[in-house]
Amino acid sequence: MNPKKHNEFKKGIAEEVGVHSQLVDDFITFYFSKVRKKLSSLAHPRIYVEGLGTFYLRKKKLEHAIKKQKSMLGNVAKRTYNGYAKSETITSNINEMEKALEVIKNDILSKKKFREK
Repeated sequence: MNPKKHNEFKKGIAEEVGVHSQLVDDFITFYFSKVRKKLSSLAHPRIYVEGLGTFYLRKKKLEHAIKKQKSMLGNVAKRTYNGYAKSETITSNINEMEKALEVIKNDILSKKKFREK
């Protein structure tokens, strides 16, 4: 079994739909860039991508990442301008991760309440 290359898919789709292959390429690039942004933004604990399935934020990995970021924050020299800028970005990352962790915890609690009913 030899897998097809993505260029073959693009040509086949372009011929089937009746558009230029560059348009299909632009559409695919746009779609997956939006998917990547959604996955990396931590705004939603789960994202469904048609044809690929559902992607979940893992609670343990998120807790580990928060712990790692907090240890990095302790090692940054905050008295210098460069160190202050790094500490600000790390702090904002920690805040985003903690918000995502709260969403996951609330989701787990709502599932438990639903099961009890």
